[in-house]
Amino acid sequence: MKAILIKEPHKIEVTDIEMEQLKSEKDVLIKVKAGGICGSDMHGYHGTSPFINYPVVPGHEFAGLVTKVGEAVKNIKVGDHVSVDPVISCGECYACKSGRYNVCSDLKVRGVHVDGGFKEYVSIPEKACYKINENIPWEVACLVEPFTIASQSLSRGGINKNDIVFIAGAGAIGLTILLTAKSEGATVIISDISDAKLERAKAIGADYTINSLNTSLEAFIEAHEAIEGITLALDAVGHPSIIESILPSMLPTGRVVLLGFLKAPSNLIQMEVTKKELDIKGSRLSCNKFSVVVDCIEQGLFNPKKIISHTFDYTKVEEAIDLLVNRPDECCKVILNFETEV
Repeated sequence: MKAILIKEPHKIEVTDIEMEQLKSEKDVLIKVKAGGICGSDMHGYHGTSPFINYPVVPGHEFAGLVTKVGEAVKNIKVGDHVSVDPVISCGECYACKSGRYNVCSDLKVRGVHVDGGFKEYVSIPEKACYKINENIPWEVACLVEPFTIASQSLSRGGINKNDIVFIAGAGAIGLTILLTAKSEGATVIISDISDAKLERAKAIGADYTINSLNTSLEAFIEAHEAIEGITLALDAVGHPSIIESILPSMLPTGRVVLLGFLKAPSNLIQMEVTKKELDIKGSRLSCNKFSVVVDCIEQGLFNPKKIISHTFDYTKVEEAIDLLVNRPDECCKVILNFETEV
């Protein structure tokens, strides 16, 4: 069968690998139909991920058709459409026993630590598969995973309809957060340094946009009498200056959620946190959010199609990567179509 393989940094190809077989009686065999290219896939391509052992099959945003089930599988049958939770956890560590398997002490993610779903067939444990209605297009079904990232981060922030939400970063994850926050009834402000990305954010529902090259968050609030301050802020960029610039604009009891993997220190002013009794939380991957997101998509509470900018046949993955590398402002979510038989 065919698979996309990152052999080493900056070298990606479509190649032949051994046909996938069921790995256990609790697994289902999935014919992959569509996958979304994520930032972690790009980190693997660029060689900037500390987690990847090459060669690796990338892909943790994918969905497909169940073609075979193991003898111990109970709730999924051949013909079901499924989206896949890429998190692999031990089930025994403190985090897992606390119900937060997404930060397992021995965490592995498909497409990062182990081979992912960018291949024609993949064997996945039943417990990681989530059925989705057959009328949902494959390119939408494969985007359940990034929307679970949004759902997780907003859940960590305790979103409600009265929130004034600020999102730093109008890339794909920032836009999934935007659409999810709007489905909750919140007012959303989003910032970026790209006018093209901000135009896309405005087109899909942002109430306000800020080009942070020209306008600070504080200056924006001063210019808008209707916005007293921020109640929930999410950093989807991961730059040392962002949390510093957010804190002065937070209202008392506000919440700040960080999604980036930033190693550089930030000059956090503790007084801003203490005097306002702010909550600062991290958010990684997702925990028990797949069913939540599938339900939202099936009910039409948000439309993942709004963040899709390009679709490529999976055999054209090098063209897709070239687009993402060289014309990032033109891209949002790039989808790979695996329905072609080679």
